[in-house]
Amino acid sequence: MAASRQSKAFHRREQQSQEERVRRLTYLGVGGVLALVAVIVVAGLIWGVWLPPREHVLTVGSRSFNAGRVADHAAYLARSGNGAAAADPQVAIDALVRREILLQAGVAEVGEVTDADIRAEISKRLGMADTATDEQYAASLGDYLLATGVSRADLEAGVRVLVMEERLREKFKADLPESGDQLDLLRVATNDRSRAEAVRKAVLDGADLRDAAVTAGIYTDRSQAELGWFAPEALPERVRDAISALRVGSASDVLDDANQVGFEVYAITTRVATEPYQSAVLDQLAGLRFDEFVEAKREELGVTEDLSDSERTWILDQVRRATRN
Repeated sequence: MAASRQSKAFHRREQQSQEERVRRLTYLGVGGVLALVAVIVVAGLIWGVWLPPREHVLTVGSRSFNAGRVADHAAYLARSGNGAAAADPQVAIDALVRREILLQAGVAEVGEVTDADIRAEISKRLGMADTATDEQYAASLGDYLLATGVSRADLEAGVRVLVMEERLREKFKADLPESGDQLDLLRVATNDRSRAEAVRKAVLDGADLRDAAVTAGIYTDRSQAELGWFAPEALPERVRDAISALRVGSASDVLDDANQVGFEVYAITTRVATEPYQSAVLDQLAGLRFDEFVEAKREELGVTEDLSDSERTWILDQVRRATRN
């Protein structure tokens, strides 16, 4: 009898011991799951929140930019009316490269852009008088920032770059010779090749391209065919050779248009080499010198881009959130 009671007590202790082990294993299992969840959450925060904006995307000379800064600039461009920046982070990257080249290399050419210069430019763009008080300036600027959603820092940085670019273009314009090769250009563009061929034939037979375009039903007014004055080197590369070889009164071959969905015919009304440059030609040539300056400084400063697919996706998501309202 005593042995039976001892046996039952032993079984109870064994059962209790097993239940205790099960409870401990259960607690350990639950704890392990919770720990794993915690690790996943932390990893998610690291990879989804903490790391993405800090990932290196761009270096221009002495300055580096992470994904967060590129996203901020893309949002600024989108708010300023550049819709392409909301669809492709490369737009913001290209803008940052151009901005940094001007800020880092432009000062040596045209000097610093001061806060007073920035205020003057913003006042001009807001249509404010030079005599506006500080209070009037602040009120007008505040209304603009509120309406556009652009920050004051971003606006002033953008204006600083614009002023630097304008100064550089004016410097390059002042360095140009007074005269050179320039031509007054006509163009007809149509998606009907047979009409383009008819215009070309008419010009070769002695007609004015403007009149031929109206006769062919391409334009309703002669002036629609007038492109204006160009320096040969400022012409688009795809048509430069064909136009530069033209004689006054002749017509180019029928050429594919820029989007390759239509056809163009060109003619020259006047070409001179010793008369003073037309204003439009001066602007074109200064623009070419400016582009050459930017490209040369890009090589000199050094530009490194490192945008991954995941960073691209993250930036686009941030821009969508920032411009949603």
